[in-house]
Amino acid sequence: MGGAAVTEEIFPGFKFSVCSYVVSLLKPNIIRELQLPKFGLEMVPLESTFTPLEDDYLIRWADHDLTRRELYRHSPNDAEAYDRFGKTMSQIGLSVRPILQTIAPDPTKLGWSGASTLFDLGKHFRSLGQEKFEHLAKLMTMSSADFLDEWFEFEPLKATMSASGIIGTFMGIKSPGSAYVMLHHYLGDIDGVFRAWGFQRGGTGAVSMALARSAEHFGAEIMTETPVSQIVVKNGRAVGVALENGDEFEANVVVSGLDPKQTFLNLMGSSDLPADFVQSVENFRIRGSSGKVNLALDGLPDFTCLPG
Repeated sequence: MGGAAVTEEIFPGFKFSVCSYVVSLLKPNIIRELQLPKFGLEMVPLESTFTPLEDDYLIRWADHDLTRRELYRHSPNDAEAYDRFGKTMSQIGLSVRPILQTIAPDPTKLGWSGASTLFDLGKHFRSLGQEKFEHLAKLMTMSSADFLDEWFEFEPLKATMSASGIIGTFMGIKSPGSAYVMLHHYLGDIDGVFRAWGFQRGGTGAVSMALARSAEHFGAEIMTETPVSQIVVKNGRAVGVALENGDEFEANVVVSGLDPKQTFLNLMGSSDLPADFVQSVENFRIRGSSGKVNLALDGLPDFTCLPG
């Protein structure tokens, strides 16, 4: 249970977050409303990242001042720029964050409410001011590599920062739009600390278990090892699901956590959906774009660039 947020014992005595591995974009209001700490959610802040180089290393700390001091060893210019960059990304992130919690208007059905939403959106962006709006426009259209080139000169720093612009995508660091992905990963928080990342004690599977316990506490019933064979459709709407064992459940709302192809092409019939929509789903690319290596070590690694 948990999909990509699972903890598994790959090697005897070693448990891994085999897919998703850090927590940051889990919204505080969800944590609060579902009382997740009560049901086992316990996050440990990510204190630093370490990048070994050929004859040196780069450490980025959760503490901004420590990172700035580290950068001075490599590039005083970048250390100064890091302050400005952090403030700019925080300001833009805070301005974009509320939009992610709104329902996007359907461009094919723009009635008064949809037009009003677009008007409010335009008003919101105009309030940013010219400088912030220009930075936002660049983040929405530029590659992470080009955007970071405008700020920094130390290549290892730009390389490590660019990585957050391609996580879970089909893009490279020079792909247009990857700068926004980098911004998106600035929008999370841990325990109210904006732009913070953390690990769940017990692995990301423990996040799923906390959600499950909360759901059961509030009345949900969870069934595992009961595969769904079909989404039942009547009169043009989903009304329930049929299981492989023959059982059926009626529902006012059917929610799928599967990918679009599994949901609309395998669990539903093409006759239940508009032909142009089916064509769009068939053309949707879902090839994997990420890999993860899990290592079981008998001790902390000893790097030649930082012995001991």
